[in-house]
Amino acid sequence: MLKSRLIFGFILCLFFSCKSGNEQKIIGEWKLDSAYYHYNQFDFSSEGWHQEEIYKFLPSGEAITSAVNASVSNKYSIKDNRLNYFDANGGLVNVYEILSINAENMVLRMEKKPLFKGANQNRFEIRYFSKVN
Repeated sequence: MLKSRLIFGFILCLFFSCKSGNEQKIIGEWKLDSAYYHYNQFDFSSEGWHQEEIYKFLPSGEAITSAVNASVSNKYSIKDNRLNYFDANGGLVNVYEILSINAENMVLRMEKKPLFKGANQNRFEIRYFSKVN
């Protein structure tokens, strides 16, 4: 009886210590394929991205963004379908909603602040990625 309780407890600990599905799925390298920008009723899409941007998400919680022979490193976390980027001091930099993620593709949405004063403004960006490895 004691042995079965210990085994059950061990399995329960393993279950709760595992990362969520999105935390596991995001690990690896992702290439930015295109982006969609929306501001009120104006839209813009960019296919065939003008520069190659690679986003590498490490299991340690570090994200490395590389483009045009330069790279930037940030900490990241995932909570409730939200991808949070942090600066070197731990301050929140960006929040993306994970719209979709699987073994091949990822789609992220970010709400953006309006450029002009006034109510009823809607501004956001959607980024489309494909898995490199």
